[in-house]
Amino acid sequence: WSRVKSGDTIQALVEAAINNFNEEKPWEVVSQLVIVRKAIRSLEDGLWKSRKLNEVDVLIKDCLGLYVDSTSDAWYASSSLPVNAAFEVINRSPVAVSFTNISSTQLNMDSSFTKELGFNKSITLKTKRILSDKVNFSGPYWLKKDHSDGIFTVDDPNLIGKPEAAAAIIFNFTFNINGETIIINDALDFKTTDPIKGEISRPVEVAPPVFINLTKPVYVFASTATKDVMVKIKSTSASTQQGNIKLKLPEGWKVEPISIPFNLTKRGDEASVTFKVTPTALEQDATINAVAIIDEKEYDRSILEINYDHIPTQTLMPQAKAKAIRMNLQKEGAVVAYIKGAGDDVPDALRNMGYEVWEMKEEEVTAENLKKADAVVLGVRLLNTSKRVKYYMPTLLDYVKEGGTLITQYNTNFDLEVEQFSPYQLTISRDRVTEEKSEVRVLKPEHPLLNYPNKLSEKDFQGWVQERGLYFPNKWDTQFEALLSMNDANEKPKDGALLVAKYGNGQYIYTGLSFFRELPEGVSGSYKLFANIVSAGKNKKPQNQKIKSTR
Repeated sequence: WSRVKSGDTIQALVEAAINNFNEEKPWEVVSQLVIVRKAIRSLEDGLWKSRKLNEVDVLIKDCLGLYVDSTSDAWYASSSLPVNAAFEVINRSPVAVSFTNISSTQLNMDSSFTKELGFNKSITLKTKRILSDKVNFSGPYWLKKDHSDGIFTVDDPNLIGKPEAAAAIIFNFTFNINGETIIINDALDFKTTDPIKGEISRPVEVAPPVFINLTKPVYVFASTATKDVMVKIKSTSASTQQGNIKLKLPEGWKVEPISIPFNLTKRGDEASVTFKVTPTALEQDATINAVAIIDEKEYDRSILEINYDHIPTQTLMPQAKAKAIRMNLQKEGAVVAYIKGAGDDVPDALRNMGYEVWEMKEEEVTAENLKKADAVVLGVRLLNTSKRVKYYMPTLLDYVKEGGTLITQYNTNFDLEVEQFSPYQLTISRDRVTEEKSEVRVLKPEHPLLNYPNKLSEKDFQGWVQERGLYFPNKWDTQFEALLSMNDANEKPKDGALLVAKYGNGQYIYTGLSFFRELPEGVSGSYKLFANIVSAGKNKKPQNQKIKSTR
């Protein structure tokens, strides 16, 4: 306080309050804290004044045991529509406290009254107010606008550096304590009770009157054939919402019907509609946008929740869109067996390619069942997570020997649940390539995996996201062929990203390439390469083309 003009007096008052503090009766120091507050208010305006006023207000609230709580009956609210709010206020001390006002700019609310707060007596109030149409939709402030890799557009410089945006709806509670007016802010929350976790609270979010979600993040159009595109719409409003859903497509693409009507009568109502989308013959990466039109206003926000026990629930409201890949994708085979590991979205990508995917349970991995599959794909980190893999791995290797194709995706080199997961010696390392734009060099340009049924080019290794791959093998038997080489800047080449070996009449493939990231992101080159891998060993046509070597 000696650094602040006229701060010496405040320093003495603070020291006196500290010396008189009784942790068993914290309210006894409130009268002194009120005096401290008056002294701080007398200072010239500035950073320290505003900061210390906030701090002393929190101290007064805590020493009083003053409890304020604002709750709603739903976790979302919509602009220009009613919001139900309930309030509870408790003074857990014998100090005289007057409750005089509740206000909220978001709800255009300013209610004045006088209620004396008795010792440990609960006061409850309710209100129903219209949410201002000037309140923006909720969500991380750095994701409000389109952004490039690592560069975000934030219009308000005061937000930069904050871990999250302020609560969408805030109430200001005004109290009079020993002649001082103190305002305590409280965010409007939605609370539920879980039988195991107890009370669960989350901030109320401001949302559009309807959410609109495409059911797939990526649509692959392997030809000019028409595909179904499904859209789900959900109401966030307690009142009826009527309108039409439309798709916005790239130039030359067609959709039937042009629009589909919807009628949602209450909050939480959902409906699904299906459009027929026909692409052009031109190969391209495009975007399908969905919009809901209500009273001539367009709403194009979807909902995405990130919900884990160890962090607060995060609600994202990105644009309702999906990536559309128009490419002449070829494949061999019809049925792919997929045995899940730690979890990924590769099975959906295989369905996008046109495969029938049998997500095999471990007890279904039998020689008889495997005969029905044209290829078997092991999910990421299966060798680390499955306690039973050591029992059915011999069956899988026999499947390869009899003419099958087995693709093993990346695993870590520790905590392996099986020693022999390959027909030949193969050692997993910690080698990885984290730069997604790193050069990919072709080691075997004539190999079928790079030429059939899709002819790959350097372009197909562009646009990858987050990384190239991880936990590449660094030692392998001479029976394996290494097809690709890559490395991060200033590091040695790593050749273990994609290995293939013939075993008996079949093909065994090990890959550390991050297909589990690339395929859900709609990276077209990864689709072509993965289709080739799954089609391995089924080349029935002579191929004279080959990918150009860059080594």
